[in-house]
Amino acid sequence: MKKSILLIILMFLGIASYAQNNNARRADDAPRRPRTMRQAFSPEDMAKAEADAINAAVGLDSLQYQLVYIMKYSDMVAMQDSMKARAERAPKMRERGTNPPRLDEKQRQEWMKAREDVMKKRREAMNEQMKQILSPKQYKKYLKYEEEKYSRFREFGKQRPERRKERKK
Repeated sequence: MKKSILLIILMFLGIASYAQNNNARRADDAPRRPRTMRQAFSPEDMAKAEADAINAAVGLDSLQYQLVYIMKYSDMVAMQDSMKARAERAPKMRERGTNPPRLDEKQRQEWMKAREDVMKKRREAMNEQMKQILSPKQYKKYLKYEEEKYSRFREFGKQRPERRKERKK
């Protein structure tokens, strides 16, 4: 009886040590993915990734690449600041008990339209800056790249309600 209990304990210890060794090896090979995309990348990383994607689509020279990187970096910093401000407001509102009221469908549509308009203006300003940086031929390629990128986002957004339904099942 004692031998069988001792054997079981040794088996569990062996399995536990093997699992720990496996996790340690995995941690050394590749860093763990953060839980959310906001935690995943710094503004520098996001700006570099976007500048690299534009470079691959358009073919930038070194000066153009630097200008695009700076423009994207400032945009990412502004976006991150607005997300931090929103995240800081939420707990304060919960403490005061002043959560924003639920919007009915008409109010929600108006809010979404206003948000779309702000994003559209931001994109137009970015496109004007890109027009100054890029040659006319590169700018046409850039517009095509942007349209493809936003069409992928739209397709992803259309799938969102379906994914929510699948999660609830």
